[in-house]
This record gives sequence, C-alpha cells and structure tokens, in this order.
Amino acid sequence: MKFSSKNPLNEALRLMKHCPLCKQDYIVEKAKIVQKQNEAHLIHITCDNCENAVLVLLVISQLGVSSIGIITDLVLKDMQKFLLKNVITEDDLLNFHELLENKQSLFIKSLIG
Repeated sequence: MKFSSKNPLNEALRLMKHCPLCKQDYIVEKAKIVQKQNEAHLIHITCDNCENAVLVLLVISQLGVSSIGIITDLVLKDMQKFLLKNVITEDDLLNFHELLENKQSLFIKSLIG
C-alpha cells in the first residue's frame, strides 16, 4: 500500500500501522475521519480482525506529522453522536456537585431522623 501525506487517513495508518491489541494490519477503508479542525484530524479506526477501535489524533503541519492514539470501545456512530453534544462546563460540574451534596444531606437526615 502506498501512503500519501496529503491524505490524513493514509498518514494515520502509516503511523498506526497495526492494531495494538491483536497486531493485525489495519485496512484503509476501516479508518474514518470523525472531525477535522485546521491541521488536526480525529480518526476512528476499527480493526477488521478483533473489532477493537482506536481513536487517533493526527496533526499534519509544516513542522511534521504527530499523532497520538487511544484504544476505545466507542464505535464510529457513538463518536459522531458525542461530538454533537454540548461540552460540560465548570458550572455544570459545580451544579452537579451541589446536587449530590444536597441529596446526600437529605438522605443522611432521613436516616437519622
């Protein structure tokens, strides 16, 4: 297979040539670009052999190519769904923490009560 640095899927497969779990070479058609922003590409690759998936963040710039991959249990459809969701803010997290504290206080009061 010939790789082209102009195609981010080919570049990702050149860097992440085989599945980290079963060592089987990836098939180009199994790699899909999930999101693209400037020179950065988020790529989802499913192993044809063991069906495990890897997310690869690939950055192609004038300085070179860098990538980082992580094994995931998310399928491509899940990735696309999560990308459409709103980002959790610090306020969301604090509100959730307060909710848990209030529920815990109510629970403890009902036990003591």
